[in-house]
Amino acid sequence: MKENFYDNQPFFDKYSAMARSQKGLEGAGEWPTLKTMLPDFKNKVVLDLGCGYGWHCMYAIQNGAKSVLGIDLSRKMIKAALERNNSDNIRYKVLAVEDYDYPCETYDI
Repeated sequence: MKENFYDNQPFFDKYSAMARSQKGLEGAGEWPTLKTMLPDFKNKVVLDLGCGYGWHCMYAIQNGAKSVLGIDLSRKMIKAALERNNSDNIRYKVLAVEDYDYPCETYDI
């Protein structure tokens, strides 16, 4: 089901004020635990579904990923990702995850 709350301006404004939006991964309470679970990104092609501001996309690139595709339904989230976490090796798409036709054997992570 495609529900896009994040393009609702009042909702997005509140989300933008949260620590995770302001400080990135370090502002997310779950980050210390999640970080320990992540695989090695070196030379990997990564797909980030529901990428939001692109913090995980940039983390993957900074940790050796070859390339990252970040997908999010929200135009506002993708705009923020392009402003905050842009890189030659990161592409962003405005798209519902259920509408993305994943090419077989394209992504490592």
